[in-house]
Amino acid sequence: MLAIGVGEVLWDRLPGGDEIGGAPFNVVSHLARLGYRAAYLTAVGQDSPGDAAIAEMAGRGIDTSLVSRAAGVPTGLAQVTVGPGGSPAFEIRRPAAFEQWGGGDSVQGRVADMQPSVLVYGTLAQLRPGARDGLRRITAGCPRALALYDVNLRDGWWSKDVVAELLQLASVVKLSESEAYELAPVLGVSWGSGASAAAFSEGLASRLGLRGVAVTAGPDAAALWLDGAFAHAAPPDADVVDAVGAGDAFAAGLLDAIGQRLDAAAALRRANALGTLVASRRGAQPPWTEAELAKLEAQPSSS
Repeated sequence: MLAIGVGEVLWDRLPGGDEIGGAPFNVVSHLARLGYRAAYLTAVGQDSPGDAAIAEMAGRGIDTSLVSRAAGVPTGLAQVTVGPGGSPAFEIRRPAAFEQWGGGDSVQGRVADMQPSVLVYGTLAQLRPGARDGLRRITAGCPRALALYDVNLRDGWWSKDVVAELLQLASVVKLSESEAYELAPVLGVSWGSGASAAAFSEGLASRLGLRGVAVTAGPDAAALWLDGAFAHAAPPDADVVDAVGAGDAFAAGLLDAIGQRLDAAAALRRANALGTLVASRRGAQPPWTEAELAKLEAQPSSS
């Protein structure tokens, strides 16, 4: 199966040094480790960080033929601070090359010709109307692809109208509990004040015709509505080193589970396990093995 990410690639400036990142990139990188063919559609600057990003992607087995070079704009950079409990905060530099990812007819046609099984996108790189139009054409040209929208809100890098438009292109949506609370009034569904995660997930899926809605809550129980069934479970026990990229790993585990036609409960176990595995190590792309994932996945979960 082929997974294609569309969106930001940037360097996360962490206390321990710079690491390549970007939510959709992290997702497809984990899928590549799970045996998927992977490609990434983005833009980097005509600078040494751009050279390094392309080399890093290729080194992870990700096809870089869809990566363009933006003139006069630097490769993306995010200053990351890790707070108590491993929770990260991001300050993303602007302008950034990934905002100028290729949305022309040529690249859209190339993606359609590749016939991906999975498409992954977020919000950061889709703020320009031209980018959203390009993404719309890509999803229309790949009607059989499972399209996951990782909402992934960052201060100053989103608007309610943009999120509402991007939701229309998805078949599966992943968002955090805090994002669900903030967006619920805009989306016309209930969250908080007695409304349950099940009601929110089912309501959003019904309103938008989605196959799946996942709501993460850090170390607390995550929720998943998938193909008409609901699951709610806490992640496995683990010592959190930092949570940078844990949500992206959750998304990769979820996509892999859906691709294997697992039911909602089993899909949530896999997603929780991969998110926990990454959170137990430093950085968004730490080394891990499928044996380690299977061990965590086998742990009993609690709702």
